[in-house]
Amino acid sequence: MLYGVTDSGKTEIYIRAIEAVLQKGKSAIVLLPEIALTAQTVQRFSSRFEKVAVMHSRLTAAQRNAQWQKIKAGKADVVVGARSAVFAPLARPGLIVVDEEHEPSYKQDTAPRYNGRDVAIKRAQLHNAHCILGSATPSLETLHNSRNKKHFTLVRLPKRVMDFPAPVMKLVDLRVQYLTERSLNLLSEPLTEHLKKILAKKEQAILLLNRRGYSNFVLCSSCGYTLRCRNCDATLTFHKSKVATGARMRTVTGKHIDYGYAVCHYCLAQTLVPEKCPLCGKAMVMIGVGVQRLEEQLHRKFHDARIARVDSDSMTGQDYYRVLKGFSDGRIDILAGTQMLAKGLHFPNVTLVGIISADTCLYLPDFRMNERTFQLISQVAGRAGRSEKSGTVFVQTFLPNQPAIQFALGNDYIGFVNEELKHRRACNLPPFWRLAVVLMRDRNFDKLDAACKAMRQRIDYIVERNSLKAIVRGPMPAVISRVQRFHRMQIIVQASDAATMQKLFSSLRAGRAVRPAVKVAVDIDPVNLL
Repeated sequence: MLYGVTDSGKTEIYIRAIEAVLQKGKSAIVLLPEIALTAQTVQRFSSRFEKVAVMHSRLTAAQRNAQWQKIKAGKADVVVGARSAVFAPLARPGLIVVDEEHEPSYKQDTAPRYNGRDVAIKRAQLHNAHCILGSATPSLETLHNSRNKKHFTLVRLPKRVMDFPAPVMKLVDLRVQYLTERSLNLLSEPLTEHLKKILAKKEQAILLLNRRGYSNFVLCSSCGYTLRCRNCDATLTFHKSKVATGARMRTVTGKHIDYGYAVCHYCLAQTLVPEKCPLCGKAMVMIGVGVQRLEEQLHRKFHDARIARVDSDSMTGQDYYRVLKGFSDGRIDILAGTQMLAKGLHFPNVTLVGIISADTCLYLPDFRMNERTFQLISQVAGRAGRSEKSGTVFVQTFLPNQPAIQFALGNDYIGFVNEELKHRRACNLPPFWRLAVVLMRDRNFDKLDAACKAMRQRIDYIVERNSLKAIVRGPMPAVISRVQRFHRMQIIVQASDAATMQKLFSSLRAGRAVRPAVKVAVDIDPVNLL
């Protein structure tokens, strides 16, 4: 486990470790959390190594096959890619690097379900190779393992390269700002004033708002009618755009808004937005904030600034690389975007980072949200002050006293971990207990309900018969209780250790099927409960 603060030189350590492995006639795999980061990383690794191959899901079938054959033929010493690159057919892997190992994107949520980080550890064991798990904010599971398991070694990098100071963290209490301004302005006065100062000095800024689109939902201000997805138990997000993104567009009766559309982020259904409420005829309004609205406010306040937006809705991997290149070359002053901006970026001229809404994740019903919040704040804060120019980070929030936010402001990772582990231990949660979710789906709710109850009875029988140390909860509706017209219910299983979990589900699989018409998915060690 390589635990190094942001800008501590982890990538250079990866490169030096790979050089040592290649000298022994072996090869290496480097896993990245985002496909969009691949081009930038490949460029850096290609400047140091001759035989580099790339693997990720956005390659065409022909490109993927060409890279696979190149690796299999021994024409690549280093493979760089997203989680699927862990399966690259290298003959003699001597090192596997998992950069930003805490990222949930390493987990594949569709069959076959696996965590690329865990597969990397296992593959390294099978080949008697080394595995480096790198992060400035390691997951609690990895840090716990490095403290308690013999085959883990914890290496710390407590200082930045060239001993540059950490950025100054400043809290902006949005409750006070709201009372002062009587409106919710995404750019608070302190952040706006600091933006003006750094732009005057020809420096750059990164602004993070981890919410896609323009607004969270569209509703009638009079009767409260809300645009919801017909297929899912979810509200629709409004996106400003003249052109739809490819899915079939559902029309509406009467006039519609001509500068955007609403989309479901679960089934990707799109619909035009009526100007008037279909129930009472009053005006429809956009509620909530998204990164598109942030971009709009930036253009309104900083007319002369060169502004770019980065999110998964607006660009492909190549678009992302071009924007980052423009930012690196100084052709962009302000980069606004979602969590894509928090990972692996190095721009020496960035002296300001603004986190527009630090508490976004904290409202979600998932026990890992404190951890995610701390990681996101710490990671994006690390983009500031990566040179002799000092950095400043503004953290805007409605929950200024929330522990995860306070620990992040103090740059106190160990303090946060120790406090969070107390709660995890008390509640029998990972890393102390293992977790599994049995997700069941069907379009007929009564059929699904009966199948879930039968499943719970079978699980209870197995636990009681084998005297297993396990806790079973549910069945209960999933957080999003309907997706693509399928009702969703779940049973959550907590087991004291891996052997107990394995025995439970091995016994469950040995029994008869639930019902052919009911879809069942078992997720061991889920990274989220949404």
